[in-house]
Amino acid sequence: MRILVVDDDPVILDLLADTLKEDKGYHLHMYASAESGLEALHKSKEPFDCILLDIMLPGMDGIQMCELLRQTTQCSATPILMITGSNEVGLMARAFEAGATDFINKPLKPEELTGRVVMAGLLNKSLAQAQHTMSTLSEQLKLKFEEPVDLKVDGVSNILAHENELLRCNAGCFAMTMFTVNISGMRGIYRTVRAPAFRKCLQTIATAAVATMADYNFRLSYVGSGKFFGSIMERKRLDHDALTKSFEERLKADWDFAQTGVPVPPTCHIRAVSSQRMWSNLSASDKLRECLSNDGNIHNLTQDEENDLFARLDNRLTQEI
Repeated sequence: MRILVVDDDPVILDLLADTLKEDKGYHLHMYASAESGLEALHKSKEPFDCILLDIMLPGMDGIQMCELLRQTTQCSATPILMITGSNEVGLMARAFEAGATDFINKPLKPEELTGRVVMAGLLNKSLAQAQHTMSTLSEQLKLKFEEPVDLKVDGVSNILAHENELLRCNAGCFAMTMFTVNISGMRGIYRTVRAPAFRKCLQTIATAAVATMADYNFRLSYVGSGKFFGSIMERKRLDHDALTKSFEERLKADWDFAQTGVPVPPTCHIRAVSSQRMWSNLSASDKLRECLSNDGNIHNLTQDEENDLFARLDNRLTQEI
């Protein structure tokens, strides 16, 4: 437990060091002024689990420091225990208004000190768990199956940027292959795992696709519903079956059950959008929009059929075990 201590009394600092020992899991970072404590906090790369502040300090007092700490993202919810030898009600009220969590009265009693710090640690842990839960719920609400997701994978752009690149191509005709990467059973995966795991599935798939196409002049975008749209500026014809096989082999090698929550990688299909070889920027843009307006179900499967595909993945794992 990392504890920031700010107190200018050497006797108090010694008592804290004797009570909250390192072999019991406490790691004290002690400073004699608010200014030095704030500087240390700003330089720290790790957060503190608890802060002990003496109210009466030289220069900036503990209440002023507490108020400053509550204005920072780093310490907005960190338990702050004020150390005081005063029973003045007004002083305590000011401290609470500044954001103090609790008081420890002087003279310090080791049992009370330990108990208050342990409670502060439990409070900090509960707050962290609550923040994680809220973050997860927020992420789940944001992530919808049919909508495009910014995967933050190098080599994968959003579909609007992809279309703009096509429109900026030369005014004449150019050779290009347009294709889709369809992932079977993604609806079943979406309904089975939590949002962070589903995002990790998509990121793993996208990374494998980018690596598979590294030798081509390609553009790739995730368009939602378990589908990627891509274009390759090449004159030669693509062997889509060979590309699919290479892609699935790489995906199988990269798949991580612990992160995705899915036992085996889904099957994938790389298919040409059209047999057309030569395109203008406008015809390419029109074909892209036509592709996006088509039914999002993979290979025209119903939702029940897609769910059935995912159920088969579980059966495959059971048979392998």
